[in-house]
Amino acid sequence: MLQGGLQRLLEVFERSETELHTLLARLVLREDIAEELMQELFVKLANFKGLDKVKDLAAYAHRTAVNMAFDWRKARDKSACRLDDVPEPVSDLISPSSKFAQNEEIEEVLGAIAQFRGASREAFVMRYIQQQSYEYIAGEMGKTPNQVCALCFKALMHIRYLLSDKELRYSKKGGRDAED
Repeated sequence: MLQGGLQRLLEVFERSETELHTLLARLVLREDIAEELMQELFVKLANFKGLDKVKDLAAYAHRTAVNMAFDWRKARDKSACRLDDVPEPVSDLISPSSKFAQNEEIEEVLGAIAQFRGASREAFVMRYIQQQSYEYIAGEMGKTPNQVCALCFKALMHIRYLLSDKELRYSKKGGRDAED
C-alpha cells in the first residue's frame, strides 16, 4: 500500500495531469519538453520528504510546474535557433515568417516573465497563460481580486518596460553599427 503523501500525489496527477501538461506546453512552447517536465515534476514531488505536510498539493504541484518551466527556459541555450523549433503553420493564412516573428515575441515575453518570482509570476501566469479570472486566482492565492489585478498590472508594466528597454538597447546598438 502507498504512503499517504504519494497516494495524494497520484490522485492530484490523475485529476490535474492535462491541466499541468497544457500549462507546461504553453510556458516552454515545446511538446517534447513539456512531456519531460511532467515526468520530472512527478519524480521531484514524489521524492519530496515533506509531501505529507503539504496542505494543498494541487496548488503546490502547479507552482512547482511553473518554476520548473521557467528554470528550463533560463537554462536552455537561446543563442541557437533551430528549424525544428519553428512550429509548422496551421493554415495558409499566416505566413511562416509571420508565425516565426510571433513565436519570437512570445519567447521574449516568457523570458521577461522568467525574471519574476513569487506572487507576481504566479498571478501573471494564471491570468494571461491559463486565462483564469481574477476571482479564481484570488481564491487560489488567498488574495482579493483587486490585489490580483494589481499584481498582474504591475507585472505587465514591468514586462513592457523590460521589452521596450531591450528594443531601445537593440536600436542603439544598430545605430552604432550603422555609423561604424
